[in-house]
Amino acid sequence: MTKILIMVMVIFVTLSMGGRRNVVAQELDFSKYLWKNRLLLLFAPHRSHPMFDALQQSLAALEAEVSDRDLVVFEILENGSSRVNTATIDSETANELRERFNVNRGEFNVILIGKDGGVKLKREESTKLEDIFSLIDSMPMRREEMRQKSN
Repeated sequence: MTKILIMVMVIFVTLSMGGRRNVVAQELDFSKYLWKNRLLLLFAPHRSHPMFDALQQSLAALEAEVSDRDLVVFEILENGSSRVNTATIDSETANELRERFNVNRGEFNVILIGKDGGVKLKREESTKLEDIFSLIDSMPMRREEMRQKSN
């Protein structure tokens, strides 16, 4: 667990999104998301991969719920444009992320990083967005957020 947290913190320190249209390795800084956002990293060989496509459709259909959970979605593809929100991630950065999270080429992976910077979920198989939401909603920080929003 400590090794994963250190790895995530290194990523937080080395990655920066800024307001730029293109994101390159030297600019990536995940630290801006720490304690503010949960990160959902979707790794796939290409955009038309069935598990990637299914999650993308769910994310589009449940956009308000994604926003309510403070999720920032990273699409890391081997072929095609990788991106975070509207910013394009260059292929070098996409490869660096794949390497840091031990995702082999040709594999589909879903990784959820909590607001604390810890990896909460890593799956190589099909994952429903509702399952990710359930996991998030079971977290103490999320339960507190829901309590505060209801008051």
